[in-house]
Amino acid sequence: MFRDAVRRWLVGPFASTVFEAEDRVLPSVNAANALRWTPVYRAVTLIASDIARLEMTIDGSQAASLMENPSTVMGSFDLRRSMTMQLLMYGNAFAAINRTRGGELLELLPLDPDSVSLDVTKDRPFYKTRQYGDLQMEDVFHLRAPGTSGLWGDSPIHLCRTSLQIMAAQEQMALEAYRNGGNPKIAITGPQKFVPEQAQKIEDYYMKRHAGSVNAGRPLVLLEGMKVERISSTIDDTGLDAARRHSVADVCRIFGVPSSYLSEDTGSAYGTMEWLSRMYVQALEPWCATWSSEIRSKLGARSVAWDTDDIVRPGLAETMAAYRTAVEAGLMTRNEVREELDLEPLPGLDVPTLALNLGAGGGASNAGSDTSAEAGTPNDF
Repeated sequence: MFRDAVRRWLVGPFASTVFEAEDRVLPSVNAANALRWTPVYRAVTLIASDIARLEMTIDGSQAASLMENPSTVMGSFDLRRSMTMQLLMYGNAFAAINRTRGGELLELLPLDPDSVSLDVTKDRPFYKTRQYGDLQMEDVFHLRAPGTSGLWGDSPIHLCRTSLQIMAAQEQMALEAYRNGGNPKIAITGPQKFVPEQAQKIEDYYMKRHAGSVNAGRPLVLLEGMKVERISSTIDDTGLDAARRHSVADVCRIFGVPSSYLSEDTGSAYGTMEWLSRMYVQALEPWCATWSSEIRSKLGARSVAWDTDDIVRPGLAETMAAYRTAVEAGLMTRNEVREELDLEPLPGLDVPTLALNLGAGGGASNAGSDTSAEAGTPNDF
């Protein structure tokens, strides 16, 4: 009894929702509302949409059929995108696995992340769901973000909440500043001390005539002897633009997306688009591996392969230069290149070619001499 009580106190159950005390200074940011901030929305939807559209080859007929048509209410693209978004926001994504009595896979039924918890207080962990009651481990398709327990993922939004709250505070600051027409805080002074009633009237008059974007640019007329002093900087002087760029970079670090994918002004030099694409694919690979692991474990697939060529594909000039090098080195035929470019083959282009300066050598020129054992080999010139 004592050992079970200690186990229950230390390890379970796990649940998606984390309740914390409200911060009265900074805006609240959590997995449920983080998408309202543009950099988070862009990063999450970019990763989720790319995971959903990548071609996935599954070795296993039942698993392949299920992932192609997961349910009657949601197609493959929508299921993969929504579950990946939940994974990135909440740290966990769930779908109940519906099987026949004989064990054949029927469908995947998406579950709300907040409606699922994992009870590890018993000898064998099991899921508690609001829709379907208690489910065994093998009956739940569970995608996990990195987490220290291994059984439950930690929400990136929750772990990096401080950075995201700073970003939210910057947006709130910008909103309030523009709501006030971008005007700084000012002090209105006069030759004599104002009584409270006079000060209130002056403040009310100023707010009515000059506060808000509709009053921007309106001249301020003062009585004799009165002066206006600025006691805080304008929005342009606060470094807000630089701070927002830093926040975008923080979101890039959280989700592993190159900053040029979220912002036009990265503030640093980058290489080619192919190099950026390879960086981005490295950010996608852990999430692809998460899907692959669960498909093999819960759906019985032998292997899962992802085709990322569409993401890494370089520009046309780089592509044609690479194909030309491959043809000149005899590594590809011209018809093989045409096939890669989705062009019809042409007669006479199935024979490998070899540039003259790549001969076997031995002569007085780059063309070299015939050093092959038999006439008619690619080394003959």
